[in-house]
Amino acid sequence: MDLRQKIEEIAAPFLGPIGAFIVDVHIGRSEQRKVLQLYVDTDSGITIGQCTDLNRKIGEALEKENMIQDSYILEVSSPDITKPLRLLRQYNKNVGRTFRVRFRKGDAPAEMTAQLDGIEGETLNFITSKEERLKIPFHEIIESTEELPW
Repeated sequence: MDLRQKIEEIAAPFLGPIGAFIVDVHIGRSEQRKVLQLYVDTDSGITIGQCTDLNRKIGEALEKENMIQDSYILEVSSPDITKPLRLLRQYNKNVGRTFRVRFRKGDAPAEMTAQLDGIEGETLNFITSKEERLKIPFHEIIESTEELPW
């Protein structure tokens, strides 16, 4: 089991009770220490207070496990608005928003900007600015980021 998987396993008992899930784990370095960044969310959005509480609880659990030998910084936060959506469940709270979507169209990648109109199972329904309706299976999406209005 790699470090990311172990961190996810240790964090799971603290995430479940508040309906949170891990969107991404990033392990990097600052000048002098490792930096463990956990991006977490809920289906209705996560609060700063929840992130702070998770940071404390997960940090204590990581220390107890003593699995990271080096000095490190733990950061638990929500994914910022510029981060691509990585999980299907992240799309539910974003219906009605506009996205720049890169996806597989046959053997070639394609890109579009469109409004997320709905979700049916694992298929995302988009409407382009020309009112064209597209249904894209989630597994065909390469990257999807919210298109900001400013």
